[in-house]
Amino acid sequence: MYLDETAWVAIAFVIFIILVWKKASFTITSMLDNRSLLIENELNEAKSLKEEALEELRKSLLNQKNISEESENIIKEAKETAKKIHEEALFKSSEIVKRRENQALQKIASLETEAIKNIKKITGSIVIDSTKVFLESNLDKKESIKLISKSSNQIKSTLLN
Repeated sequence: MYLDETAWVAIAFVIFIILVWKKASFTITSMLDNRSLLIENELNEAKSLKEEALEELRKSLLNQKNISEESENIIKEAKETAKKIHEEALFKSSEIVKRRENQALQKIASLETEAIKNIKKITGSIVIDSTKVFLESNLDKKESIKLISKSSNQIKSTLLN
């Protein structure tokens, strides 16, 4: 079997390609394996980052919900406190008004009592003086003195009681 040179070159070329393919296929395979590992690691890292981000989002939403509830509770408590303060202020102001009204009524009553006493004193004095004048002009002197002293004593005792 005789092969010409072109056949030998073709056979050598095929053997060369097979040898290069064996060596290169290992290198190419290892490069592709390394690249696939790198891509797989990046995907795993991306998945873990996504999971962390979702967890942070869940925590943030939970915190936002808690903060919203707390703010609503604070507003509710503030409204209740304001209502209580308002009611207390109304109660205290009504108590102050009642107390001052009672004081005014007591003062009026005491002034009325004092005025009545003054009127009684003045009336008593006028009655005594007018009685003296009447009796002096209509009675004789001895009898009038007895009557005046007796009447004035009765009036004085009445006024003192």
